[in-house]
Amino acid sequence: MRYDEMVQMPRPVPLSSTHEPVPHFEIVDQLKSSLNKINKYDIVKEEYGVSHKGKRCFGLLSLRNADAQSDYEIVWAFRNANDMAFRAKAGTGSRVFICDNMAMVAEYEIGAKHSQNVRSNFEDRLDKLCDTLVIQGESLHRRYRNYKQFNLSNKQADHFMMESIRRGALPKTKITTVDKEWRDPSHSEFKNRNAWSLFNSFTEVNKGANYADQIDRTQILHKTFDDIIEMETGVVFN
Repeated sequence: MRYDEMVQMPRPVPLSSTHEPVPHFEIVDQLKSSLNKINKYDIVKEEYGVSHKGKRCFGLLSLRNADAQSDYEIVWAFRNANDMAFRAKAGTGSRVFICDNMAMVAEYEIGAKHSQNVRSNFEDRLDKLCDTLVIQGESLHRRYRNYKQFNLSNKQADHFMMESIRRGALPKTKITTVDKEWRDPSHSEFKNRNAWSLFNSFTEVNKGANYADQIDRTQILHKTFDDIIEMETGVVFN
C-alpha cells in the first residue's frame, strides 16, 4: 500500500466514548516529523500494509546515514491498531539486502491504548525514541560485527537452535527447516560458518510469517544470540 492510498482510507470510527483512533497515515507523518528533527537519517524506502479490514497497519521506513552498511539496512518499523487490539508501537531493526530478511531489535509503545491523550503521547515518545536512534544504529552495527566474527561448528549451531526454540524465537515445528537452511544456505553470502549466517537461517525461515509474529520472535532471537555469544566470549552487547 502507498502512503497516498492510506490518506484516502475512511476515517476510523471510535469504538467507545473514550476511544480516539488514529488514522494510520498520521502515525507515518509523526514518524517522519520525529526523524526530521534529529536530521541524521534519510528515508530511502517506505512500505505499508493493512489488515483486519483496514483497522490494523504495519509499516517500514528504510533508513540510511553516513554509517550505512553494504549488506543490510536499519529500519524504523511501526504498527497501529484502530480496533483496540494493541497500543501504537514503533521500533528499530534491520533488513538484509540479499534476502529481504527482517529482524527487530526492540519495539516500544508510543501511545496510550487509543484513549483521548494518544496523540500527545506518541508524539512525545517518538521524539524521545528518535533521539536515541543513532545510538541504537551503532549498537546494531556492533552486534552484527560480533555475529560475523563468531565462528560456529555444527554442534554449536545446534545449541543456538535449541536455545532459540526454548525461548520462543521459533516454533518447534520449524527447527529442521532452520537446520537445513544452515547446512545448505539459500544464499551464497551465508556460507560462512558463523553466527551471522545462522541468524539469517532463522530470519529466512521466519520470513512470510505475519509481521507481529516476526517482530516478537526476532527480538527474542537477537537476545538469545547475544546471551550465548556474551557467555562464550565475554563481549557485552549493550
